[in-house]
Amino acid sequence: MRHILDFYQILRSDNLCFIYQGDFSDGITEKIISLSEYSIDGSKEMTDIRNKVSFVIVECFQNIVRHGNDAQTKINRTVTFPGLFSTRNTHDNIFITSANLIENNHIAELKGKLEKLNNLDKDQIRALYLDILTNGGLSNKGGAGLGLVEMARKSGNPLEFSFENENDKISLFYLMLQMNGKGRNEGQSKIPMEDVKKMHEIMRKENILMVYKGDFSQETILPLLKMIEENLNKQKEELTIKKKLYLVLVEILQNVSKHSLEENGKREAIFMIGRSGQRYSICAGNLVDNGCAEKIKEKIDKVNSLSKEELNSFYKTTLREGAVTEKGAGLGIIDIARESTEKLVFDLHPDSEGRQFFSLGVQI
Repeated sequence: MRHILDFYQILRSDNLCFIYQGDFSDGITEKIISLSEYSIDGSKEMTDIRNKVSFVIVECFQNIVRHGNDAQTKINRTVTFPGLFSTRNTHDNIFITSANLIENNHIAELKGKLEKLNNLDKDQIRALYLDILTNGGLSNKGGAGLGLVEMARKSGNPLEFSFENENDKISLFYLMLQMNGKGRNEGQSKIPMEDVKKMHEIMRKENILMVYKGDFSQETILPLLKMIEENLNKQKEELTIKKKLYLVLVEILQNVSKHSLEENGKREAIFMIGRSGQRYSICAGNLVDNGCAEKIKEKIDKVNSLSKEELNSFYKTTLREGAVTEKGAGLGIIDIARESTEKLVFDLHPDSEGRQFFSLGVQI
């Protein structure tokens, strides 16, 4: 909860931001492509790069899995695998970032090849690509292979990269690509690599698995829920925990979709999910007007004042009556409170335009 407003402010200008660390399966890749394509489809200036973005996302995931797992298998697990994927859409540009472990003895060679690649123009990159296809080369595990050369072709911009030392054997390799929408030039609306590193550091420290900031319309919520569901199916928790978690996720995302302030046809909000042991933390934040903020406070104070038994009774009464009073609690909030292992945590933070940023935290 103490980070959700910070993340929201960093990502304020993003049309869409998705940051993920966890299981990197083919199914997860498919859902992320769906999210990215939904964002692109809403902008005429970006339709030309739709297929390029999908390719780069797949290639980034393959790099994370292939190179990160190789580094882990050769070295004692001195750190929790910190692979990261991020896609951000801002001002008709898309920034795709990946982070994976790399052995330190591969860094110098990889850095040299990336620098060489960045010094080539488009025609030279294409020639290099065709040469690798024909003759091979640049393909060792620690080096810049055909995939990176192809990403440079698709991007049309230099590849931004950074190495962050983990210990004397391994480092984190960050790679950022900028995809320009129609009419956009290199250097416009740049996203600092440091922003990604800062958020990744917080995510690792707080065990945050996923951050999504963007439009919470029904078209966006569906692939987001599917992604979370697929990830949950790979976890070893009991079925009852998974069902509780999924129920709360659905209620929270639908609540945001219904009540977040609409601007330019979108309901923008931020959603985060974290895990510690077998406990999950879910946070969501969105802008509301002052009148709505007061009603939200009353609703949550109401459910927080009730015991589990009283909550169940209140739920049945509300369901039976078929209506919700202004000072009561909606079925969604009651359901969330019933499933939460702790009292609901919330915060209201005023912004400069006379609205309030409402954030809600739930423990499962």
